This record gives sequence, structure tokens and C-alpha cells, in this order.
Amino acid sequence: MLKNKTVLITGAARGIGWATAQWLAEQGFNLILIDKTKGVWQKQADKLAKDKQVRVLTYIIDLTKVSAIKRLASKLKNVKVDVLVNNAGVVVVGELVDYADKMIELTLDVNLKAMIFITKYLLPNLEKNKGLVINISSGAGLVGKKEFSVYCASKFGVIGFSQALAKDLKKVKVLSLTPGATNTNLFKKAFKKGRKALYQPADIACIIGETIMHHKRYKTGEIVDRCEHLERK
Repeated sequence: MLKNKTVLITGAARGIGWATAQWLAEQGFNLILIDKTKGVWQKQADKLAKDKQVRVLTYIIDLTKVSAIKRLASKLKNVKVDVLVNNAGVVVVGELVDYADKMIELTLDVNLKAMIFITKYLLPNLEKNKGLVINISSGAGLVGKKEFSVYCASKFGVIGFSQALAKDLKKVKVLSLTPGATNTNLFKKAFKKGRKALYQPADIACIIGETIMHHKRYKTGEIVDRCEHLERK
């Protein structure tokens, strides 16, 4: 039963993460929601739990700190985790010489290193439950794009990590998703010149949710790219 399944989502306070939480709660999944900032979203999560009659736990974690990830994994040691959705991310647009050093570090820390470390420290839990890891990459993780050098580096890294990890693990399936430009706050901040997004967070949430529901359709290590049907709408 889905009510016995628990999904942990990073970057869950807004955008794709929050939309995915809503989609999964609607289907009856329990949730563990991770974000770096306190806010109204925690009260919204409590309401979501009550309305959909599922269990929702929230944690405020700075994923750039390995020590914080280790503490989280320790807290969750006796909490069943069936699915890990590595969604947290940042994006900065510009030519490499214009990137502030701290933004290069932050992009790699959040988009790639945090994903690697939280996966590492939650693996015992996931392996115990024959779990699933879904790593959110990007269309920019498949093809290099102008003014996205550091972002592309991080998202190409997500794909490589996912494919290699899938070969290492026998009890956990690993998949990666490559959504295109999505109408989130991150997108709006990155593109202040009026570029239009291709998708809404709910579109990507549906793809993530359906991938979890029907993960047996996919082979471990596979890139799930199901955005094309949205573009034809």
C-alpha cells in the first residue's frame, strides 16, 4: 500500500519539490521534506498531512554541510525511507569569467556534492527497503548550453554519478530525470530578460510521481526524459 511508502524530497519548500510533495500526498505517500530555510511551507506541510491523511516530516538542513547530512541520516535511522528524490538545486547564468567564485562553489556544492553525500548516508536505509533514488538533472545535463558552463558541469555530473552508482548497487534502483526550463523562482531569477519557461512545476511533479509509481518500467541507471509529450500539448 502507498501509505506504507515514504518519499524523501530535497529542496521541498517550493517549485518542483513542493509540487511533487503535493502530487505524492494526493496518491497516499508519506513524505520527508527537506529544505534549507524555515518558513510558511512547514505549516503548509502540516496542513497537507492533515488534509491527505499521510505522515509528513519536515527538516531544515543545509545540504552543503556534510555534518548536517550525517545528523539527518542518524535521525532517520529508524524511519523507513523507500524513495529519495534529489531535487535541491541552484542555477546561475553567465560566462565563466563573470561567475563569482562563491557561486561556482555553491552550484557544485548544492547540485552535485550534496546529492552525492545525502545518497551515500541514506543508502543503508534505502538498501534495507530495496529503495529507489531519483536524481533531478536537467536538459543542461545532456547538452552544453551557452552561459551555463558551471550549471552544465554540475548537471552532467548528476547523470554520470547516477549511471555509475546504478552499476554499483544491487538493492537500490537509480534513475535520473532531465526536465527543461520550468517556471520556478530559480528560473525567474536566472532569466530576468523575459525568457519563457516550457513547463510548470506541476508538469515535472507529475513526471516524478509517475516515475516513482511505475519505476519497474525502467532499468536502473536509465535517464527518464518524458518532457517531449508536454511540448506537444
